[in-house]
Amino acid sequence: MKPKIIIADDHVLVNDGVKYLLSTDYDIIAQVTDGANVIETLQRLMPQVILLDINLPNKNGFKIAEEIKRSFNNIKIIFLSMYSETSFIEKAKLIEVDGYMLKHSTKDELKTCIDAVLADKIYYDPKLDEPVINLHQKDTFVKQFAVSPRELDVINLICKGLHSQEIAEKLSVSVETVKTHRKNIYFKLGVTSVFELIEFVDKNSLC
Repeated sequence: MKPKIIIADDHVLVNDGVKYLLSTDYDIIAQVTDGANVIETLQRLMPQVILLDINLPNKNGFKIAEEIKRSFNNIKIIFLSMYSETSFIEKAKLIEVDGYMLKHSTKDELKTCIDAVLADKIYYDPKLDEPVINLHQKDTFVKQFAVSPRELDVINLICKGLHSQEIAEKLSVSVETVKTHRKNIYFKLGVTSVFELIEFVDKNSLC
């Protein structure tokens, strides 16, 4: 019996293309294009592997992967992504995702990864070890995950209406340090005001 796989990618051409490549060797039991529908599909069909895009609408792949790890012990997760940024790889490893492949991988490369995770191995695309040329530095999704944990703390407190002095007291740092964090946050996220920051946070589920 062929291993059962679900593909979750909002780009229909990519989704269909991956299905076409893998259908000979695996049973593609579902294709999902919206992050909000992934968990329900997993509950209903219980595949052995999910090929999961990171930048999905309504719920991103990182949040989905965290939920899968909490709720489905037997489902292997492979991120199939265009992003090779270090912050994404580190996040995937922190969640303990089973595999990570780039979308320009060949059929054989993708099969190698799938077969490895089915054998209870961790497999990350060897190309991820090559020097990274950041082609996505203007991508807001990349900017979202370039934010440091401390900057996330500051963002959370800004969104709660705290001023720099109050944030400094809350985090036990100087006001100047908070101002530096705010400057870096605004630069990374491409915003110029608290209003724009809150709007970005709401739109991208940053906090």
